[in-house]
Amino acid sequence: MPTVFDAMSLLRSFPRQSLLAPFTVFSVALAAAPAMAQPKSVEDFYRGQTVRIIVASGPSGGFDTFARLLARHLGRFVPGNPTFVVQNMPGAGGLRAAGFIAKVAPRDGLTIGAVQGGMVKAPLLGLTGADYDSTTLRWIGNLNSEVHVCVAWHTSPVKTIKDATEKELIVGASAGADSELAPHTFNSLLGTRFKVIPGYQDGPRILLAMQRLEVHGRCGWSWSSVVVQHPEWIKEKTISVLVQWPTRHAALPDLPLAQEIANNDDDRRAIEFLFGHLVMSRSYVLPPDVPAERLAALRNGFDVMVKDEAVRADFVKHKHELAPTSGAGIQALVDRIYGTPRPIIDKALKAIAAAKR
Repeated sequence: MPTVFDAMSLLRSFPRQSLLAPFTVFSVALAAAPAMAQPKSVEDFYRGQTVRIIVASGPSGGFDTFARLLARHLGRFVPGNPTFVVQNMPGAGGLRAAGFIAKVAPRDGLTIGAVQGGMVKAPLLGLTGADYDSTTLRWIGNLNSEVHVCVAWHTSPVKTIKDATEKELIVGASAGADSELAPHTFNSLLGTRFKVIPGYQDGPRILLAMQRLEVHGRCGWSWSSVVVQHPEWIKEKTISVLVQWPTRHAALPDLPLAQEIANNDDDRRAIEFLFGHLVMSRSYVLPPDVPAERLAALRNGFDVMVKDEAVRADFVKHKHELAPTSGAGIQALVDRIYGTPRPIIDKALKAIAAAKR
C-alpha cells in the first residue's frame, strides 16, 4: 500500500501547470458566469427591432389612421428607438385581431394590438370568437375616447330617434362590432325598429352601402370619424344624427343621450355596460405575459409621447382628437367592466340576443 510520502512524490512528478489547469478553468468560468447570465436591457432588446401594430380593421377609417399616427411617433419615446409598422387584420368586427393578440401573437413585446374597445367585454357576452380573457391582456394606453352616434341617410323618412321607434330603418353592420350590437340593444331597451343587415367587413363598406342605398343608416359610428371622413355630410345634411352614447359630445349638446331615453336604471346600466368601453376606443394592447420591463417601457413611452407638442400638432394636422388615457387607467377600466353585476350582464345579453352567432 502506498505511503503518504509515496503519494506526495507522485504529485510532485506532475507538471505544475497540469495540476493548476482545472482550477484555472473553473475560476474563469465563475468570473464569466454573471456576464453570461445577465439579460438584455430594454434598450438593447428594442434597438434595431421592428414592432408590429395589428389593426383590427382594413387600411382605412379611424382605427387605421390613429394606429399609423402612433407608429409614426412612438419609436422616438421607447428605449432603443424601434421601428413601428402597421399590419391590418380586419374580420369578425375586430374579434379576429383580438383573438390573435390574446392567443397567437408572440409574447415578447414586439406585437401590439390596435383593437376596438368592445373586444374587452365580448367574452362576457358570449360572442363567437371571443374565447379569451381580457383581464390577462396588458394595456399600453388609449389615444382617444369616443362618442358614437346613429345616423340615417337623407333619403330615409327617419330623422330623429323618436322616428326610429315608429318607422323601420335598415342599418348596415359588422358582425360582433358596435354597429351590430348597438341597434339590437336599442331595439330591446329603447323600443327602436332598426333592421340590422350584418356581414359588412368594416365601417367604410357600410358607408359605401349607404351611398348605394343598400342600407339607409349606420348605428355605431364614432362622431370623430364622421367629422374626419365625411364633414360634407354634416354641412350639407346628407345624414340625420339620431342619438349619441355613452357620453355627450361637446359638438352635439342638444342630441339625445341613449341612457337618458331608457325607461329605468337597469336598462341604463345595461347600456353603460355594453358601451362604456368607448372611452377606450383607440387603445393599444400587448398579449399576456409580456416581460414587465418591456410593458413599462412601452407605457412610459406612450405617456410621454401624448404630451409632446410635435405629436399633438400632428394629430391636429390630421384632424384627429387626442384625449389620451394611460395604460394603468385602461387596465382599471377593464377590471371594472369584468366586475359588473351578473343581473346587469344578463339584461345586456338579452338585449343583444339577436346579434349573437
